[in-house]
Amino acid sequence: MVKYALIAALSWPSQVIGRQGRLPWHIPLELRLFRQITWGGILVMGRRTYESLGRPTLPGRTLWVISHSLSTAPEAWEIKLFPSWEALVEALPGTQKPVFFAGGEAIFRKALELPTLEKLYLSWIMAEVAGDTYFPAIPDLWQPCQWEVFSKGPGVPLPFIFATYKQIPPETAS
Repeated sequence: MVKYALIAALSWPSQVIGRQGRLPWHIPLELRLFRQITWGGILVMGRRTYESLGRPTLPGRTLWVISHSLSTAPEAWEIKLFPSWEALVEALPGTQKPVFFAGGEAIFRKALELPTLEKLYLSWIMAEVAGDTYFPAIPDLWQPCQWEVFSKGPGVPLPFIFATYKQIPPETAS
């Protein structure tokens, strides 16, 4: 089981992840993959990503939200608020569930710097879309190790490639 992973959907080749606080696409099959992979885990996100969900929680997942402005979470939901990235990182070693860094841009950028990050799950949406939020550059030490292509069809209005990345040792990176 993976302890720490990053999961994102981004456009190819421009790496757009958002437009006006929303995903610039709706791909039911890609959302099912997200749910399947993250089920039972902890989703780490920033306040704007949390607010873009349009609901207080996601079934089967605990939400850890980094926010300077939110001070209380709805008590009935599995949500934990952190005032800073540093406070969240301090809490990571005590987790018993897998942790998935799920956005937005600043969370992705910081997660990619974590030495404990084990995998990237990236859905590359094969479409040029307009956006105002972008996925950060992927360091060379991350290489795809597995992928699956999903062609346009039922539940897939836009084709995408679902890729899993692992770190390769620096001495073998090209």
